[in-house]
Amino acid sequence: MNRSTWQLAKEIFDKARALPTDERSPFVQHACTGNEELRTQVEKLLGAYDSDFLEDTALGAAEVLVKSALDIGQIIGRYRIKDLIGTGGMGQVFLADDTELDRPVAFKVLHNDVAEDGERVRRFIQEARAASALNHPNILTIHEIGTFEGSRFIVSEFVNGETLRSRMRAGLNTAQSLDISCQIAAALEAAHSAGIVHRDIKPENVMIRRDGLVKVLDFGLAKLTEADDCHRDPLSEIPHSEIRNPHLTAPGLVMGTVAYMSPEQARGQAVDARTDLWSLGIVLHEMLTGKSPFEGVSATDLITSILSTDITPADVGSLPPELTPICQKALTKDKEKRYQSAHDLLEDLKGEKKRMEYAIQPTPFIATSNTDELKTQLIRPRPTLSAEHIVERVKRHKFATFAVALSVTFIGIVFSVYQFKGAPATAPEVPMGAVIGPTTTEADLKMSRLPSSGKVIEISISPDGKYVAYVTEDGSTKNGIRLFQIETSADVEIVPAPAAEDYDDLAFSPDGNYLYYVLNAEKEEIYKVPIVGGTPTLIADDTECGAGASPDGKTIAFHRIGADKSNILTVADANGANERIVSKSPPDWVDRFNCGGGVPRWSPDGKELVCWGDQTEKNEKFKKLFALNVADGSRRPLSEKRWAEVNSATYMPDGSVLVAAREKPAEDLGATQLWLVAPNTDPQPITTSANNYSMISATRKGDIVVALESSFRRDLWLLPNNDVANARQVTSTGEIAGFASMPDGRIVYGSDITGSADLWSMDNDGARRKRLTINQGSNGRPAPTRDGKYILFHSNRTDNRFHVFRADPDGGNVKQLTTGFRETRPRPSPDGKWIYYIQWNDNVANTIAKIPIDGGDPVIMATAAVAAEPHRTSHIVDLDVSRDGRIAYEVAQRQWDEKEVFQGWKRTIFIVSPQGGKLIKSFDLPKTAEGNFFRWTPDGKAIAFGDMRDKSGDIWTIPVSGKPIAKRLTTFRTPITQSFDWSADGKQLLVSRLTMTNDAVIIKRNN
Repeated sequence: MNRSTWQLAKEIFDKARALPTDERSPFVQHACTGNEELRTQVEKLLGAYDSDFLEDTALGAAEVLVKSALDIGQIIGRYRIKDLIGTGGMGQVFLADDTELDRPVAFKVLHNDVAEDGERVRRFIQEARAASALNHPNILTIHEIGTFEGSRFIVSEFVNGETLRSRMRAGLNTAQSLDISCQIAAALEAAHSAGIVHRDIKPENVMIRRDGLVKVLDFGLAKLTEADDCHRDPLSEIPHSEIRNPHLTAPGLVMGTVAYMSPEQARGQAVDARTDLWSLGIVLHEMLTGKSPFEGVSATDLITSILSTDITPADVGSLPPELTPICQKALTKDKEKRYQSAHDLLEDLKGEKKRMEYAIQPTPFIATSNTDELKTQLIRPRPTLSAEHIVERVKRHKFATFAVALSVTFIGIVFSVYQFKGAPATAPEVPMGAVIGPTTTEADLKMSRLPSSGKVIEISISPDGKYVAYVTEDGSTKNGIRLFQIETSADVEIVPAPAAEDYDDLAFSPDGNYLYYVLNAEKEEIYKVPIVGGTPTLIADDTECGAGASPDGKTIAFHRIGADKSNILTVADANGANERIVSKSPPDWVDRFNCGGGVPRWSPDGKELVCWGDQTEKNEKFKKLFALNVADGSRRPLSEKRWAEVNSATYMPDGSVLVAAREKPAEDLGATQLWLVAPNTDPQPITTSANNYSMISATRKGDIVVALESSFRRDLWLLPNNDVANARQVTSTGEIAGFASMPDGRIVYGSDITGSADLWSMDNDGARRKRLTINQGSNGRPAPTRDGKYILFHSNRTDNRFHVFRADPDGGNVKQLTTGFRETRPRPSPDGKWIYYIQWNDNVANTIAKIPIDGGDPVIMATAAVAAEPHRTSHIVDLDVSRDGRIAYEVAQRQWDEKEVFQGWKRTIFIVSPQGGKLIKSFDLPKTAEGNFFRWTPDGKAIAFGDMRDKSGDIWTIPVSGKPIAKRLTTFRTPITQSFDWSADGKQLLVSRLTMTNDAVIIKRNN
């Protein structure tokens, strides 16, 4: 069918579907007289429409007959089309290569003829806008939206996996269904918090990656929550709900897929977030029972079933008893009695999941006779509800430990039968050599997490892959070292919590019988403890890192810092005796090197250690990987690649090196990813997520890798009159970086939500987001002039070094204003005539300068001291200008005691006049001051800064006259305040708050 025939068929179909059913056939016969092909295709459309209800479904059935909109190999901008992977009513989806970032993407294009339909174009754009406003691991990431030869396109991440519908056809057990539901609910929680309701949750709109990560797709029916000041939203009183107004659809308009429609949606009534929860309830019911709770051979029958039944028709007989209440509540027809937020539903799902997988039974310990294993192991149920029934029966018996052990054995048998009869068989995970090799991609990996609630701070895996040692931190609570057995999920503490210090740098001995660790006391001390528990043995003190054991277990390596600040690599016997120095770096803090990110990692042959060091070439600072010879201290390059950051590295069995590193500077907002560095090849990126990886270690065979996966969410809050009690969360996408308030009330901010660090603007309620810079390097630290005429910012778009730029409020007329070595953090003078900024010299930020608003020669205002010894040099980290023109800047300097032991940072505020930079006053911030950020208060009487004295990250102030006594301004308590600023009128405080989660990730290869 050609495009002209397709367009004519669509027009006839549109007219026919508006007629009564008995009048459609005569109309089609008459309209298609003499064109049998046309009549056949219209009848196919009507048949699809009658059976599946939605126009898009019907149109999609015919769309496959239309010639592909794009040609294989065609290049559109930076994208090269590879293959057609899907067709639907809105257009076609292609697999494409992003030639700039070297990654696969999904390229969705709207057909030219369909693009003439204004309503469908609106929905296409709405899909892109709705999805691009969200940044969550379980929501498809939108990279770009654009036009090409009259058609619109959306570029998104490519999900290598299958739809939930396909997975359901293969069969799901209870644990799998629960895990998938948790991930969908987490996606909905993020979307609803951003004011977006999906309205078409169904298995076809959920993809499951090969590693088990769920992605919610297709926000084509989604709509942003609309403000309505005339009616009070009942949801505003519901805890955790961010939905401000439920009226998202004009009454009478029915949108969505009928089998998953809520009663209010089927009636064409106004819908809100609770509609998505109903749809998820249908999906959960279908996963658990294999069928929908509603019956009907046609769309009309289905709607009748949804609307007519008085009670929730959940199939109680087929549902697992533990999950029946959740399904019934999600499918309550009265939406006021249904789950009121995705948060509530997610908490119930997570609670049941945790109870299934990780609940500790009343008699948790059982003795084992094998001394190579743990002396005590926690007995945990397998992740299946059937086993839990057995445990409940065991509780009623008054037998001792033997009976419990016998019962656990029985549980294992029952679980095996359940897996065999009640769920599809899955292939065992048989290691196929190293988990990561030269051709590995992220899609080849399976990642799972420890049940550690995102609070892991240290991690290591045993050489045989049986155990993971880890440490967690819960606020100010210091926790002990725990041992997790991968096979049985047993979890025991082998070193109790310290009184006040922390445990760092965990590393197993090669035989797996001992664990080395560091106690951060006054002088860092290395200890060794048996993994079965016992008294730790002191191995070395006054060290700089943990101990890494050689493959034969006879030698350990660790660092010390010399009196001249040199980095000394030391080796010793396994018990700490017979120390000798292998290598000593120059006494220059900047050029020191690291081996293994805290724990030195040995090559498989025991001859070398993987290291990295700072290099400077033509005023460019970077890090390079090299191998250090243990015998003579010589170094050889492992790669010529220049890294902005390396935080961890470990050898693989074939001699290649797995590295956690970042290519670009921190200002680019990029994350540290996993890379493989192999001989004679360019380093290969393995992961591409928004999360950071660190503390990587591998088994002896390389078949399992563990890493610390850290996610950082930065969201914006608004506090009217500095009142925490009335604080309102503006964003929930987690991508807010530097920001500032415009005179008209809008907010300009930095964000990497599209994959690059760009400037955006939005209203102070988070609405009307607009991207101001697009794919022009990394852009950040926006600062509008007082009159709102310009936005100042720094960017590396010209030479990969940051300079000061100026733009109009809409992002247009960008002009570069500085051209020195490096310039950052611009701030305008009150009259808008001058720009103050930090000027860098030879990689040291030590000067405050100013230039006219239109550019020109810089004028030096102040300079921080540069010491002869690099490790004593002061650095300017931030500046701000008061509303009366005074300039304040913060200087940070490392502090050492009389024994040259590092004591932390000294942070000092200097205030100078705008006339010649004359010093007015200086004072030190408290030692608990956090981060490189401060601001003048609107009245110019105090300096505000973040403080971590109680780990709250609250904002405190210090007066600039009188005694510099700190006073708390906010009482957030948690999480951490990253940055803040006042509105132009000084009446509202805007705060960017940082939420961090650290998970222990176990990485295996997909089978």
